[in-house]
Amino acid sequence: MRVVSIVNQKGGCGKTTTAVNLAAVLARGGARVMLVDMDPQSHCAAGLGVPEQGLERTIADAMLADGAQPLVAEDYMWEVAQGLRLVPSSVALAAFEAPTGPLAARFDRDRRLARVLAAWQDDFDWCIIDCPPTIGLLTYNALRASDLVMVPVETGFFSLKGAEKQIETIGAVVRRFGRDIPFRLLPTLYNASRALSRDVVAALGKRFPDALMPVVIGEHEELRDAASYGQSIIEFAPGSAAEADFLALAAWLEANAPASTALRDHAGAPPIVETFRETTRDMLGGHANGYAPSNAGVTADERAFFASSLSTRAGDVASGSNLTPTADEAAAGNGEALSRAGTSNGLSRASDLVSRLRALAERSRQGSPMGAGFGVRTTRDGQVVFSQPASARGLFVVGDFNGWNPIATPLMASADGLRMEAEVELPPGRHAYRIVVDGTEQLDGFNPHRDSAREGLGASLVEVPASVSVGSARSYEGGVR
Repeated sequence: MRVVSIVNQKGGCGKTTTAVNLAAVLARGGARVMLVDMDPQSHCAAGLGVPEQGLERTIADAMLADGAQPLVAEDYMWEVAQGLRLVPSSVALAAFEAPTGPLAARFDRDRRLARVLAAWQDDFDWCIIDCPPTIGLLTYNALRASDLVMVPVETGFFSLKGAEKQIETIGAVVRRFGRDIPFRLLPTLYNASRALSRDVVAALGKRFPDALMPVVIGEHEELRDAASYGQSIIEFAPGSAAEADFLALAAWLEANAPASTALRDHAGAPPIVETFRETTRDMLGGHANGYAPSNAGVTADERAFFASSLSTRAGDVASGSNLTPTADEAAAGNGEALSRAGTSNGLSRASDLVSRLRALAERSRQGSPMGAGFGVRTTRDGQVVFSQPASARGLFVVGDFNGWNPIATPLMASADGLRMEAEVELPPGRHAYRIVVDGTEQLDGFNPHRDSAREGLGASLVEVPASVSVGSARSYEGGVR
């Protein structure tokens, strides 16, 4: 199975339209196609007429499965048409990228999707992944599982600069994986009668001659209408120019199919359980037995913490002596069952130690004034910090606290270089805000707390308590309380 991720941080570029219609055309051509929706907004289901109330399980459930039982594909998929199955999304995915979300402390948090797809790869020829409009943990998972990255580029005024920054961001993420992932630029919303559309495609060809695809997706009214009726373009307008564009795209993709290598290391992988060896090796970036480290999402502070902690207690692990938790570890566990009374296997003890050390590292990281994770949180002195993944793009936070001025509050690179942050002193109460990316306002993808009633796209929310003392602030799922 070949895996293609459709990625762009900019909304309105035709990302979901491309994913849905490309998958439908490939399936009509006789291919077995799996469409995976990794966007919490669940637009793939809406665009294909899949009733939301009929979805019992989603990709979120599959990624959280512990591997103790086989992942039965039929339990997570919806058959859209012959040869085409959808693995739907849900709003639960939004919590995955929160600092305290269900994946945050897991050692394989950026490989959960790859393991799921590896379990199903023999049943499909293609997997098309519709990614969220952020470069966070969900997109990390998609990129790690991908054989090819396709970037839809709207042929508008800001598209060229946006494409350059998008590629830089994806390149920075991919370099952390230790393998190359080819990318291709797909011009979308193209209008041959407009000089701007022609100029943008020409500029993309000069800037990225090897990456620009030789096909374009035109600005067709039928595509918008098809989505509103919950149909793919081949159902809604067969024989149309819009269908012809996607037929050309599918033909190009099949003629230039990428090598199917991304899931190779995950095929037949053991159940998703933590062992001492693979966990410590991953956290410390080791290369034992030819292992290529995968440290996406693992910070230098985390690795340093684990290196220090493990060296301090290495004698206990090697000897298999009683690993009674220290007072600090027990306190950090918040009453969790940390005692291993009755544990006789040294490996189990070691695995338990690593689990407790990871919990300590996560709590330590979240308690630090800066770098505690993406989204919004309070610092120890009660300041509010807005944090996004490191990017070469212009990032600002706009909200009721700065008069919704789009350039008043810029996000600056953090000391560790892994995130962009802005620290703001806010009065107690609830505040609405949005993140401004290259001049375009969007919701904070790392904060599930939102005000959908606000005009336009809504707003993300942060609530500052009436009084915050030093050390009392704590973050939760991207919000503050």
